[in-house]
Amino acid sequence: MLVDRVDPKERAPIGARDRVEESVMTWFIGWRLLPLIVFLLPLGAGCASNKLIPGTRIKDEPRNREVIKVVEQYRRAVEGRKVSQLMAMAHPHYYEHSGTPTGADDYGYKGLLKVIRKRIKQVMAVRCSLKYMRIHWPGKNQAEVEVYISASFQLKTEEGERWHRMTDYNKLVLVKDKDRWLFIRGM
Repeated sequence: MLVDRVDPKERAPIGARDRVEESVMTWFIGWRLLPLIVFLLPLGAGCASNKLIPGTRIKDEPRNREVIKVVEQYRRAVEGRKVSQLMAMAHPHYYEHSGTPTGADDYGYKGLLKVIRKRIKQVMAVRCSLKYMRIHWPGKNQAEVEVYISASFQLKTEEGERWHRMTDYNKLVLVKDKDRWLFIRGM
C-alpha cells in the first residue's frame, strides 16, 4: 500500500481551502452585482430628496408649507363660521365659476360675501378635514391646491336640526398679493 506523505509544513490549515474558495466567490458575485448596485444607488438617493409633508402627498418645500398653512387657516375659519376672517382671505378679484352652462350662478367678491353669510346662517356646527392631494404652481405667485374634503355639518331645517355629511374634491386657487396668499377661487 502506497501512502502519499505530505510534509506537515506544506499542508494547508484545516478550512483554508474553503476560505480561499469563499473569497473568490464573494469577489466574483460582487463584480456581477456591481452594475445593479450602481443602477439602484441613484434611485435610493432620489427617494431621500423627495420627502413629503407628513400626512400629505405634497413635496416638503417651503412654498408648499406656506400655502398649506393658509389653507389650514381657511379650514379653521370655516369650522369657526367666521365670516369676516373668510372674507379677509378672499382676493378682491375673487370669482367663482359654479360649473353650470348659463353662468347665472357665478359670483365675484360681493357675491361671495352673500353666499358665506347665507350658508353660515343655515349651519349650526361644522367639522371639516382636508386631505392635500396636489399643489400645482402655474406661476410664481399662483398656487392651485387640490384637496379631498370630508365635512359634517349641522343644519337648521324646518324639521329641526339635522347632521349632514359631505365628501368632495375641490381645487382652491390662491394668488400672492404683496406678502399674503389670498383665495381667488374655490372657497
